[in-house]
Amino acid sequence: MLGNIDKKVLEDIIDTIIDNFKKNEAKINDMNVFPVPDGDTGTNMLLTLKSIKEEVLKAKSPSMKSVMENASMGALMGARGNSGVILSQILRGFFDILIRSDGLDLDIISEALKSSRDVAYGSVQNPTEGTMLTTIKDMHIHVEEIAESNGEINMADLMDSIIAATEKSVERTTFLLPVLKQANVVDAGAQGILDILIGLKLAFLNVDSINGNLDKKIARGNRAMTNKKVKAGVAAGNPGPGAGRNDAKEEKRSGNRELDEVKMKSEIKYTYCTEFVIRGSGINLERLREKIESYGDSTLVVGNENLVKIHVHTNVPQKVLKRGIREGTLHDIDINNMKDQRMEAVGGGPGTAEEAEAAPAGRALVVIANGAGIEEIFKSLGVDVIISGGQSMNPSTYDIVKTINNTSAAEIIIFPNNKNIILTANQAKKLVKKKTVTVIPTRTIPEGISAVLNYNPDAGMEENSYNMEQSIKGSKCGEITQAVRDANLYVGEIKKGEYIGLNNGKVRVISDNIINASIDLIREMMDGNEEVITFYTGKDATREDMRSVKEELKKIYPRLDIEIHKGGQPLYPFIFSIE
Repeated sequence: MLGNIDKKVLEDIIDTIIDNFKKNEAKINDMNVFPVPDGDTGTNMLLTLKSIKEEVLKAKSPSMKSVMENASMGALMGARGNSGVILSQILRGFFDILIRSDGLDLDIISEALKSSRDVAYGSVQNPTEGTMLTTIKDMHIHVEEIAESNGEINMADLMDSIIAATEKSVERTTFLLPVLKQANVVDAGAQGILDILIGLKLAFLNVDSINGNLDKKIARGNRAMTNKKVKAGVAAGNPGPGAGRNDAKEEKRSGNRELDEVKMKSEIKYTYCTEFVIRGSGINLERLREKIESYGDSTLVVGNENLVKIHVHTNVPQKVLKRGIREGTLHDIDINNMKDQRMEAVGGGPGTAEEAEAAPAGRALVVIANGAGIEEIFKSLGVDVIISGGQSMNPSTYDIVKTINNTSAAEIIIFPNNKNIILTANQAKKLVKKKTVTVIPTRTIPEGISAVLNYNPDAGMEENSYNMEQSIKGSKCGEITQAVRDANLYVGEIKKGEYIGLNNGKVRVISDNIINASIDLIREMMDGNEEVITFYTGKDATREDMRSVKEELKKIYPRLDIEIHKGGQPLYPFIFSIE
């Protein structure tokens, strides 16, 4: 049953799923409880689906196993935001089982959903019920019950039954999370899972060449798996916080997509960034990795015994290709001169490649930020690499992995500066080999600045990590923005366009003007011992508004020092820290 598939049919199936999701993107975005202008759930999941399409259509083999391998890769590397990362883990867990199966039956589907559950739960440090995690768990329970109570069921009835159970699970999320109940909405990520399933059912109905599969019977089986063990998580029972954690070989997305707006300052030891895919059989990954590593650095050799993706920085790309071809056929070969790329990348920056300072010999600081002023502040503090991203423009896993591999330092410290990017940064960390990557879980720009200020280049990573994480624990960060949708939170009813003030990411004040919102939020955050408030003004902030806020603060807190920096960040006219 897991045979071959025509490329045009495959494209029609994916397009149907994506088109259906597009129709629901705005609805899913509007389900986000907090009305802040961030990388919305619907948008992040849609971008992840588009990445899957891009990678799947590269598959050279028509086999379903090859397609699933590429789909898993596309989801992994294209994941954006928390919802995109969790979706990629759900798909990875599911496909891991099917790829190693000789057919498709109820037991295998149940096992695949169990793997999805375990891998997804294992990807989150503190799993929360009432989210898309709950929904994938409920889907597994439902299919397991079908498998135990039915000898067989046709595909159409199975899909309808799963969709109906998923609808109930999505509705249930409202009552599992108090904040969802208060807002009277369901979880946006769970709704996204449901819309993907509905899109899949529409594909079966509308794509003529697969329509007949709806009448096929799906029976119980003997779990016709290969003798390869799949490390997918806990063996049984409800998954806990550590469920599904594994050290399975991660994959890196190939392709010639350039990383946009990365400012890099590092010496280039190896000239050629070499990437390609090997298709063969019985490939020994460990032996191949050992050899490829000897040709350069920033090496990634990931995949399985039939499909391997390779990335390496080297001065002898011909030797790398020659070694690769011994294992099978080569595909998607991409070789770039990194010295030329760096000249282009730094051309619009503060200086030329010759003027750029070298990154620290053993360690590089990587910051995710947006806004010319914010970037300049981080550069002045000694940050080596800046990835353009933040609110409403979350970078993908691929963007972060590419940046890490393009730095020459052996140790990398990443500052996400956004709670919706932390999970993506940690996923990128798992994909990088031969480099030590540390993610400092900064949720805001002021937290990132505070952490960087507490970095000591002469100290070890353990000491630095502790000091930087301690610094953000005591951080007081305020943000002023406008609501992008109506919402009903504990703080009150919010109308689209009203100004809202966030204290460490939580909505605390609502106002019809920016000055009152700022003053009210600062009043709430102050406890009487603060000495300095530092403002970072956004690109939409006006001098008049900033002057009014400053004058009012001087009346209320005459001894408070007020510092103002042009941040240039979008969407948030004022970001500030209080110390």
